[in-house]
Amino acid sequence: MSSTIKNVIIIGAGGHLGPCILSAFDADSHFNVSVLARQSSKSTFPPHIKVHRVGDDYPDAELLKAFQGQDAVISAIARASMEHQKAIIEAAAKADVKRFVPSDFGGDLNNEKSAALLPQFFEKKLETAKLLKEKEKDGLTWTSFATGPFFELSITFGHMGFNLKERKATFLNEGDTKYSVTKLASIGLAVKNAMLVPDKTANRYIWIDSFTVSPKQILTSLEKATSQKWDVTHVDAEEHKKIGLEKLSKGDMSGGPMLIQYMHNVAGYGGDYALYKESSNDLLSLPKETLDEAVAEVVKS
Repeated sequence: MSSTIKNVIIIGAGGHLGPCILSAFDADSHFNVSVLARQSSKSTFPPHIKVHRVGDDYPDAELLKAFQGQDAVISAIARASMEHQKAIIEAAAKADVKRFVPSDFGGDLNNEKSAALLPQFFEKKLETAKLLKEKEKDGLTWTSFATGPFFELSITFGHMGFNLKERKATFLNEGDTKYSVTKLASIGLAVKNAMLVPDKTANRYIWIDSFTVSPKQILTSLEKATSQKWDVTHVDAEEHKKIGLEKLSKGDMSGGPMLIQYMHNVAGYGGDYALYKESSNDLLSLPKETLDEAVAEVVKS
């Protein structure tokens, strides 16, 4: 069976990352791209994109029908829907799909300290990784992407310590620990370009980043882009972790983002994977740009 990938279907194309993946494939005439969406989804797509509608619980028969003739299934489903990814993988294998890309976009999935600190975030992803390795024997290959936090959202959502509206920043300790981040468009391009070289990206983790920088460096660029000095608060990292864990123990899920910030600002939790993993930036022809340019784009938008 040829390893060439041409027909691609994207799940979760209406989320934060999905539109960038869809755009990248749609812009390349090598691919025929379509979308799989739940019946209840309110997301809209370009009129020329074929949309396969399935029930909200992703029925097996409907998945199999949508996956017929597909070479690759790209999953960008939200964490809240991760419970369905197992059924999606099983259907992809039954339909003889060649490649599956799981919704694993984020940090170093194999970092044991991070997995132990925030099992609620890692358990489903680790189960997915195990299942995909088992499916290799059935002919289903996989590619998983380590991207770090999505760069734009790491600034605008506030979970990495930046409050763009109020021009405030919260640093854990001194704010000088570096972590890897990737722009949304670069992730989309990486996924698409990985499908152009399927033999080089099969059954492996792909490590990419737009920048590996510290909160201090990001703040310097933010102050340039906003022409304003920001207020900075320093918080003890271990106390921050303690509060996050206490919140989660009481069912307060706001503790999750606190622990994610901790994992990316304390050494040993894999946030700085680009410093010790082999980068695939060049293999996937990812663009190079300055931090100042990228931050300015976020501020303008």
